[in-house]
Amino acid sequence: MDRLRINSDARIRLKLVRGLIQTGDAISRLISGKPFFGLREAEALRTALGDRKDIEFAREVLKQNGGTTVHTHGLENVPETGPVLIASNHPTGPMDFFAQAGALLDRRPDFKVVANADMARFLGRDMIVPVRVDKQTHLNATNRTTSGMHDHLVEGRALLIFGAGRVPMMHDGKLIERPWRSGATRVSRDCDVPVIPSAIDATNSAYYYGLRKLAMRLTRSEDTALNIASLRYFAELTDQLGKDIDVHFGAPLPAGTSPDDLQTAAESLVPHLHKRAE
Repeated sequence: MDRLRINSDARIRLKLVRGLIQTGDAISRLISGKPFFGLREAEALRTALGDRKDIEFAREVLKQNGGTTVHTHGLENVPETGPVLIASNHPTGPMDFFAQAGALLDRRPDFKVVANADMARFLGRDMIVPVRVDKQTHLNATNRTTSGMHDHLVEGRALLIFGAGRVPMMHDGKLIERPWRSGATRVSRDCDVPVIPSAIDATNSAYYYGLRKLAMRLTRSEDTALNIASLRYFAELTDQLGKDIDVHFGAPLPAGTSPDDLQTAAESLVPHLHKRAE
């Protein structure tokens, strides 16, 4: 309900919205075999997680649906100690964090992710450097966000940044991420730390991409289409839990490596998954 900006004491509106969500899920299951929102699955996961936060929360999520197996490749490129910045692709949404957590927690339990501030309500504040996302799904990094990233690295810890800052669309069977933002470049340069390019080998369902394409045709707005498709993020997450997922880490790149070179290095780890916009 936080996403819909409905106060928890607005009981009538909450019941109405809940009913609409349940109806939408029922219709979607009837037509496609999949829920649209995944409310039932969300409530089951919330019950299973209880009051867990931070590392315990991430580990418990990965145990759901029989357990998600994260296969790591090149993890030796991530140093076990000392400051390091990991710049990753962002192919699916929330599952990307949990995939990276599954890969990194045993080697770098000190890692934090730069993520939407709303995620702190679920993951806990010890695993996030919060950043605000505006209505057009653009990241609005503040001085506080930048300071949080700097402080974490100066303390000798690991920081994870999703380079594009948003989930890509699929065209002709390939994902096209928008040009990566400059955050990883600037922060690595400021703190003089190496950057590890990383790539998660995963995609969302055909349902997700079909919905996003339809929304794009109807609204003529990439931001609006992404916002509509993002309503399926939780359903996509529950679909992906319990499966195998591969996470790749490349050789370290120098502090201050350009966004384009970071993106190229990360995407080259999974060349079958990505292509660049023409």
